[in-house]
Amino acid sequence: MPVGKNNFIQTDLVAKLFSSPNFKIWAQHAAKVNKQYPEGAILAALTDVFGEKEVATMILVGKLRWRSKSIAQKLEAAQFNKWYSKGLTADDVFWQVLKANRGKIRGYGRFMGIWEDYSKYIIKRVVNY
Repeated sequence: MPVGKNNFIQTDLVAKLFSSPNFKIWAQHAAKVNKQYPEGAILAALTDVFGEKEVATMILVGKLRWRSKSIAQKLEAAQFNKWYSKGLTADDVFWQVLKANRGKIRGYGRFMGIWEDYSKYIIKRVVNY
């Protein structure tokens, strides 16, 4: 199922994918296969198909629609845990994962949202530690 046109990920298409019956069935299967970390298994499979940068963007826009918000939040937590366990800072994610110029952060609206959400996640992890 396509999630965008002309290399632009569309919010409605992502919401449609995340809320589709086929995705839900596949996600349930992934949860059965990997009972300890089902969201991580789903994230790994999506990353293999779409790429890490695209999945990060899909998660960000998926949180904007009520029908895909729940799964997007779970996938975001799995993705942030993955990045945090690798020792990536928010700036590292911007450079290495999103492959964007940190000096021009204002020019990347979606990437800035990912950077901001991950920055907040890191702060919460450090404060709660």
